[in-house]
Amino acid sequence: FHERFEAQAALTPDALAVLDDSSSLSFLQLNQRSNQLAHLLRSRGVGPEVRVAFCLERTVDSLVALLAILKAGAAYVPLDSAYPRERLAFMLQDSGAPFVLTLSHLLPRLDSASALCLDDDALRASLAALPDSNPPRVSLPSHLAYVIYTSGSTGRPKGVMVHHSSVVNLLSALSSSVYADVQRPLRLSLNAPLSFDASVKQLVFLSLGHCLCFVPQAAREDVPLLLSWLKKHQLDVLDCAPSHLRLLLDEGLADSGRHLRVLIGGEAIDDSLWATLSSSPSLSAFNVYGPTEATVDTTALAIRASARPSLGGPLSNVSTFILDASLQPAPIGVPGELFIGGDGLARGYHLRPDLTAERFVPNPFSATPGARLYRTGDKARWLAHGHLEYLGRIDFQVKLRGFRIELGEVEAALEALPSVHHAAALVREDVPGLKRLVAYVTPASVDTSALRAELLLHLPEYMVPSAFVALDALPINTHGKLDRKALPAPDSGPTDSFVAPRNPTEMRLAAIWAEVLHLDSVSVTDDFFSLGGHSLLAT
Repeated sequence: FHERFEAQAALTPDALAVLDDSSSLSFLQLNQRSNQLAHLLRSRGVGPEVRVAFCLERTVDSLVALLAILKAGAAYVPLDSAYPRERLAFMLQDSGAPFVLTLSHLLPRLDSASALCLDDDALRASLAALPDSNPPRVSLPSHLAYVIYTSGSTGRPKGVMVHHSSVVNLLSALSSSVYADVQRPLRLSLNAPLSFDASVKQLVFLSLGHCLCFVPQAAREDVPLLLSWLKKHQLDVLDCAPSHLRLLLDEGLADSGRHLRVLIGGEAIDDSLWATLSSSPSLSAFNVYGPTEATVDTTALAIRASARPSLGGPLSNVSTFILDASLQPAPIGVPGELFIGGDGLARGYHLRPDLTAERFVPNPFSATPGARLYRTGDKARWLAHGHLEYLGRIDFQVKLRGFRIELGEVEAALEALPSVHHAAALVREDVPGLKRLVAYVTPASVDTSALRAELLLHLPEYMVPSAFVALDALPINTHGKLDRKALPAPDSGPTDSFVAPRNPTEMRLAAIWAEVLHLDSVSVTDDFFSLGGHSLLAT
């Protein structure tokens, strides 16, 4: 990918390559700056199969760092500065990264002696003295391009290792499907954090002359602001989860007067949203699906091409199978587990050969030596016309607002707290359209009001439950296992400490909260997030 970017920079040096809320870089400028940083990394021993981390903000500097790591021959490990220090420390230690590229004010979050601060005056002077020419090419298709950490069922994140050939295959596959009709350079929204693999599907198109636009954090959390930002920068492509897209449509996304290509993934699309997108003349919407372990996207379907929600078929050089419990192909219409093969498969999990062997299994349908299949844990079936239909999860992994969450990791974090004996977590939709992560803990004497703050020290905000229920014991079924279906709905009514609104402002806020959260009443002492709210609803 980075070598293709270098060729594009030579072809269109003055074209706009990337912009954020306050700055921008042409292809030439981006290439030169990343080259200088790459030369610095090379001088410090960085090369193929070395993993280099970066922890930066949503600015053009993060793209400079990412490209520099790839140009140096290494694999990038993106760290989100919003993560708890404990999680960042684990990722740095587990990845074995000898360096982390960051900024001075983020150092306290990293607690790392290997940090290179890109805003340090001495480092800037060193970079300015280095050549801005392309470094010698040392990467092979089989070398690692990145390691991205996802939620882990054992209570610790797991690093997914992806090599260059898989990234290039993603670029080729999307170019011939989702972007097959493109005739001009586009402006693509870089909406997902770089620590999530969804960002890769935008990053790769930099190598074809398209412009990447970092969506500011404030706009990611504010629907009207995002709409204004999309219009201001004349965006052509938006990538988001269905729950986010619904809010954007409610605010008039389809009425902006500008044609927009929308890639939707991370969650299942319901019938209502599918119908809305199918009939919208101003939106070209695509349902894209794929796990991190298969390099972002493995299937894609133009929503107008199908009357009902489905995943479509596999992308180029990708194979998909629906297998039964005996790993035999399931007949058309019969549910089974979705397995993925082909050129998009990741190498495996970093330092987890056991888990790699469990999830990446030999491909009995291929004559290629060493061919593998990734077992997704997703339930699906073939439809009569050759499309795949998604039917949910087989295991306890969930997707909430586009984020992948292992419930086991949430439960492990809860049970590590001194006051909690046992814990269970699940996603509930007690009110249609309002999904929330709910935690159940024992004993009943646990002070649930303190649990959210404690968990935020160990888990990212998106993995922290929005409601907690304390029980004497977790329900058990006749087989002696946790009976998740018997877990009660959180109490959404007023508590003993209910405080009624005392002035017009409090009355208006309480009414708004009650409306968006589908509650009968709201106390002025209630916490928006503890009631099931999230940032996308707060707009």
